[in-house]
Amino acid sequence: MTLLPSLRAHGACWLTAAVLAAPAVSALASSQTPVLGYSPANMDKRVSPRQDFTGYAAGNWLRHTEIPASEAEVGGFTQLAANLDRQLLTLIKNAANATGAPGSPQQQIGDYWRAAMDLQRMDQLGLKPLQADLDLIDTLPLPAAALGQLSARLELGYGVSPLLNAFPTIDAKDSKSYLLLLVAGQQSLSQEEYAKPENQSVRELYLGHISAMLKAAGESDPEAKARTVLAIETEISAAQLTPIQARDPGMTYNKMTLAEAQALIPAIDLGAKLRALGLQPPALVQVRDLAAIKAVQQVLSSRQAHELRSLLRWHVLTGRASSLGRPWRDLAQEFDRKRQGLQTLPERERQITQAINSQLFHPLSKLYVEAYFPASTRSEITQMVAHIKDEFEQRLRTNPWLDAPTRSAALEKLSKVDIQVGYPQQWIDFSGLQIRPDDHFGNTQRADEFSLRRQLARLGQPVINERFADPPYTTPTSVNAAYDPQTNSIDITAAIVQPPFYRPGADAAVNYCTIGAVIGHELTHGFDSNGRRYGPAGNLRDWWTPQASAEFEKRTALLVQQFGEFILLPGLKHNGVLTLTENTADLGGITLAHAALHRHLGGKAQPHVDGLSTDQRCFVAWAQMWAYKARPERIRQLAAIDYHANSSLRGFAPLLHLDAFHKAFGTRPGDPMWRAPKERARIW
Repeated sequence: MTLLPSLRAHGACWLTAAVLAAPAVSALASSQTPVLGYSPANMDKRVSPRQDFTGYAAGNWLRHTEIPASEAEVGGFTQLAANLDRQLLTLIKNAANATGAPGSPQQQIGDYWRAAMDLQRMDQLGLKPLQADLDLIDTLPLPAAALGQLSARLELGYGVSPLLNAFPTIDAKDSKSYLLLLVAGQQSLSQEEYAKPENQSVRELYLGHISAMLKAAGESDPEAKARTVLAIETEISAAQLTPIQARDPGMTYNKMTLAEAQALIPAIDLGAKLRALGLQPPALVQVRDLAAIKAVQQVLSSRQAHELRSLLRWHVLTGRASSLGRPWRDLAQEFDRKRQGLQTLPERERQITQAINSQLFHPLSKLYVEAYFPASTRSEITQMVAHIKDEFEQRLRTNPWLDAPTRSAALEKLSKVDIQVGYPQQWIDFSGLQIRPDDHFGNTQRADEFSLRRQLARLGQPVINERFADPPYTTPTSVNAAYDPQTNSIDITAAIVQPPFYRPGADAAVNYCTIGAVIGHELTHGFDSNGRRYGPAGNLRDWWTPQASAEFEKRTALLVQQFGEFILLPGLKHNGVLTLTENTADLGGITLAHAALHRHLGGKAQPHVDGLSTDQRCFVAWAQMWAYKARPERIRQLAAIDYHANSSLRGFAPLLHLDAFHKAFGTRPGDPMWRAPKERARIW
């Protein structure tokens, strides 16, 4: 599985710590692994909370937990995902053992499973499922019209084209309209992995992988072709926006006529591509990354035809390697294993569970909600949402640094945030998707094409705020919650409303400072460095006065400084700029949750539980939620591209800005956990 940015993400903000990476297969933790979710047994009270709050709050869990051999990391998200895997696997096997009506969730899920588990058939087929595409690449002339048609075919058949991709996005300055977004082809490695000297070993591993795959496919001189592929991908990657730049809508909102876009990349006939996608070419488009488009044009105009064919054949081969037989499937998995530093490969059942969860996301989610998400949970979380939203409103009204115009606009925006819990009011109809019990390769292609064509059909139509429909981030079976600034809405998935984030009937101090903090985190995203640039209707516009903006930036600068000082690994510093939006949301989340907790309790004195006060349990629950271990390879990958701080930092760093935390644990100057009042970021 390659580490690819989500092409279809258009500014949404997620809670989970790996949103820009292809999701690692979740760990099915062993019975010996301590389970997260607030528990005094996970604490180590021999450690002073003033010296090492993570060690105090989660020391026993950290000491007794090992990263599973087939995983890159372990923590609250992966342990919850492990439980989710077991639940989903039960539903999938039940579907496979039932006889569902054609087009029903049971039929589609059951037949997908049967086809995916028939490894013998896949081995017998070899390269036959993609041979037609390989042959086409070998014989196709490469003028602009042909490249446009081929690019469309690859996007439909493989989910992404290595040349150019097109799909709808909401117009950032007109949230009632769709724009066609043009995005340059994506690469298998991250920008830093292509460029930095310290990632030479990754590049060598990747080069060897390309060569082995091409050799297995019968390519002549696979080593030379592998070097060509790596060189072309490196050239395009070097021109692309950095992860920080890619978060800036001012750099990605490049609206222009189709003719102007065509002038950027004359080697690909945009009209031919769009017609091949079934679209009438629109008058206006948005180009996400101008330099990247120009880099693709440079490659197409300067490289020889045989070099371009090597790139295209490699893309076809690697794009569906996991759906092929041996040796290609094994080679792809072995590359992933080595790249992530894993000891063993995940079991096939786990891989296919996640594939179904990604491709048949609403059919499987519907079964999951019916089986595992009671109405009482949805009702309780909905009430908590209202409490935390009310708390945010009161804080906005009394915020000491907001001026009147900005305060008024902020209150208007907050009032229009639409928060939904669990699952959508309207499920997506997948019944038209053909899933066969004997065609795993075809099933994966048809599922991706079904998804893309659904999106393309939106162009020219009124904007529909389709909820819980962005795998693997916002579907009901995603362990996540998300805020979308262009719709000013929040989805809190059914799957995340489980320990360690929530337990029905548990201590309010625990539930508020876990799932309540998740809710507050997403609300804060509407007012972080990116979210604050969008108005109440989701349009990109500046509704802040210069004075309020200056105050905001002064306060967030404290977070940039704080997180920029952390060392993740020897020689690897944390990037406080890259993670600013998520660090702001973490601080806002725990701040809002803690305040809402006390409003919920009505100011009444609460007894100690487990020897801890209400505030102490709140902050310990927060820290335990973020307890985390990861392999060095995973830490380096995420440090380069992830907008979230490393989870081991998220468990304590935001707390250092809360007066209540310092009071609860009696920190004082000189303590490692002390942060002077003037250095505490007070934002929302």
